[in-house]
Amino acid sequence: MQTKHRSMSQKAARDSIGNPELFSGGAYVTRNGVAQLFMQPVEEREAELALQEAERQTNALVKMALMAKSDAENGRTMSVDDALEKLRSARK
Repeated sequence: MQTKHRSMSQKAARDSIGNPELFSGGAYVTRNGVAQLFMQPVEEREAELALQEAERQTNALVKMALMAKSDAENGRTMSVDDALEKLRSARK
């Protein structure tokens, strides 16, 4: 998902602040030609953060599955009854 970011001066950004469509896809705000700030609409940022969180959760699930596979291969298992007993004793 490659997005083209635009670049605009501080004055142009200040003049456009009431028009969020101009920041769609993200915009670097520059001062003297050097990027100082990155702006994007809230909806885009929230979607970006939701995607990052989904990726984190997916990676965590894959890691847990690999750890479970490793445990099973190395004989670190327990029966269902033992697992339930361990859970019940932890509640007390």
